[in-house]
Amino acid sequence: MDILNDILQQSFLRFLWIGSIAGMLLGAGILFKPQQVMQLNRYFSRWVNSDKLSTVLDRPRWIERFFYRHHRFYGLGIMIGASFVLYTFIVSYNLRTISAFIPRDYWWLSDALMDMLLIGSAMAALSGAIVLARPSLLRDLERSVNSWVSTETPSSPFNDMHYFAEKSLLSHHRIAGVAILLGSLYTLVLLSYFLFLWTGRL
Repeated sequence: MDILNDILQQSFLRFLWIGSIAGMLLGAGILFKPQQVMQLNRYFSRWVNSDKLSTVLDRPRWIERFFYRHHRFYGLGIMIGASFVLYTFIVSYNLRTISAFIPRDYWWLSDALMDMLLIGSAMAALSGAIVLARPSLLRDLERSVNSWVSTETPSSPFNDMHYFAEKSLLSHHRIAGVAILLGSLYTLVLLSYFLFLWTGRL
């Protein structure tokens, strides 16, 4: 197992070492040949327009007709699930067992959580009974809270091409090139030192 860890760690360091050399070449290219680097970047860059995908996803899909057509099935399922939760917390609920895993100062939090679960389960059971017997009673409530929120306007700025990074890099190519070159050189020297020690240890 130790041999496998050594091989993986040494391979990872060698990968970073090669990346440092690539970073030095990139820094030198940005420093001395920024236009050629930008052309290479445009060649490898690909723009994926998500308009068609967002148009398909950003439309309302109404399931009310299917829900009301099978309201007995859904109502019975909601009632069974809510009744199981109520039975568990009313009959099988062991406060001492659960309190043993909770610090004394946080018992109030567990009590509040149990109360919320009981109230929510009771409301779910009532809703299941209404869905099972008279689903039309929920239609007014459904119309008041059921609203469609379109994401087309908020997401439109993200679906445009932005060239701020490229323009900023091109206008400050000397600073960026020197920074990348020095950072990659520092990383290369540091990794070479670790690899030399690693090889000497082996």
